[in-house]
Amino acid sequence: MTTPLDARCERAQQLSAAGRLDEAIAELRQVLKQSPEFVPALEGLAYVSLRMRAFEAAADAFDRLLALVPQPGAQPCFDAAMANLQAGRQMRAEALFEATVQQSHDVIGTMHTVGLTWAQAGDNARALVWFERTAAKAPALWQAHFNRGRALGALGRYDEEIDAYRLANAIAPQQPDPLVNLGVALRERHAFTDALQCLHEAVKRSPDHVGARTNRAQTHLLLGDYEPGWHDYEWRWQEGVQERRFADRLWDGHTSVEGKTVFVYSEPGYGDTLQFVRFLPRLVKMGANVVLSVQAPLVTLLGGVARGVTVLGDHMPVPSFDWQVPLLSLPHLLRIGGDVAVHSPYLRSSAGREMVWRSALGAKPEGALRIGFVWRARALPPQRDVPLAHWAPVFASGAQCYALQVDATDEERAELARYSNVHDIGAKLSDFAETAAVMAQMDLVISVDTAALHLAGALGKPVWGLIQHTPNWRWQLDRRDSDWYPSVTLYRQPERGDWDGAMAQVVRDLEVLMRGAPMAQVA
Repeated sequence: MTTPLDARCERAQQLSAAGRLDEAIAELRQVLKQSPEFVPALEGLAYVSLRMRAFEAAADAFDRLLALVPQPGAQPCFDAAMANLQAGRQMRAEALFEATVQQSHDVIGTMHTVGLTWAQAGDNARALVWFERTAAKAPALWQAHFNRGRALGALGRYDEEIDAYRLANAIAPQQPDPLVNLGVALRERHAFTDALQCLHEAVKRSPDHVGARTNRAQTHLLLGDYEPGWHDYEWRWQEGVQERRFADRLWDGHTSVEGKTVFVYSEPGYGDTLQFVRFLPRLVKMGANVVLSVQAPLVTLLGGVARGVTVLGDHMPVPSFDWQVPLLSLPHLLRIGGDVAVHSPYLRSSAGREMVWRSALGAKPEGALRIGFVWRARALPPQRDVPLAHWAPVFASGAQCYALQVDATDEERAELARYSNVHDIGAKLSDFAETAAVMAQMDLVISVDTAALHLAGALGKPVWGLIQHTPNWRWQLDRRDSDWYPSVTLYRQPERGDWDGAMAQVVRDLEVLMRGAPMAQVA
């Protein structure tokens, strides 16, 4: 027999199905006001709150529900665990995950799923425990060892990470994923021959495996093997991170572009755009009328990148064109190989903006050194960032330091304010043309691997780049210079994660520079 409370819960269910979640919640709360332990209303409140991403309310409702139902089953326990996890109640979530396993008909699969859940939440220590439990119970399950390796790598236990991938590969030699991750892990250890062997084998096993192709591309490019690197780099479109703007009229690199309009469009990174616009004059030389679409903050700066190039913002209407090409595909389509160097500088700042900044900064004190610096990248990975604590010796050098970080946090600004010789001007930099004009006033720029490093290099400004032990492919290995930018000097981590070691070399060279040595002698 249907009671009035059941009828109201049914009404709430109908409201929820219609997407009227607020009304459904209100209906359920009215039921619980009359009967606080009415199980259908608590269950409805928990799941509707979960749909609304009201995680604390969902976690509270689940906890009240589970207290009334001694054996709720694995799914409600798992859902309750997820609500608590999203609400930031890790200890309660862990207890509920344990309850999920106890009530599950598929203990191994559930344990592995719990590990994946913790890994997705960024708690790799907890994830590792669950993967190890799964592997102990099902030692032939290659996925458990594979994901155990991923967690170990995230925790900095690199030798164990490699061993886990090797074991996963031995168990499932037909699977490409363990080989791909093993190749990447070996690349991080600078075992490049073994890394490439793994990635080649992964491609043989699965020719369409995107991770195998893109990681092989990055490894070849890192080693300076540009031709195979550019070829595999075209697989980046299959990763699902970005989409081509157009499906048709893609230039093939062979068809003549004489007298044709070629629409070239940027890809997500500002630094990528600044680096790869160097190849546009080659299209112009082939007779093309080039229209370049770039991120809005770059439009003014790139307006004069080359004769025959019209620059538009990526928010502007696309004109008619004969052919289109993504900017980072130019080296492959132009068959550039390793011929990436161009005359420097290939970008220039505005003379008018320079004059404004020269006046704003005032006369430089006698013998002073002006240094612009950037300590954090906009995009992932955060391992590129050099926290301000590592910059203290630079600030103590006596140079006049100018923070060019446009997105500094309040905490970072407070840290900079402790130094009388550090001037925070990042908030005044409205676009890259403004930043370029400021850089023109600097004697030196010091930057992590981000767009500022590319900008300074493209301007021909002396710039010291702070680079990870295993860097992004464009900075290659074991060298202080760069094929891409003659004015760049690279300062590399001696070991993975060792920014103190890299900054110590920066400070030593800065001391030499402060004593009056020429920039070329220091670099």
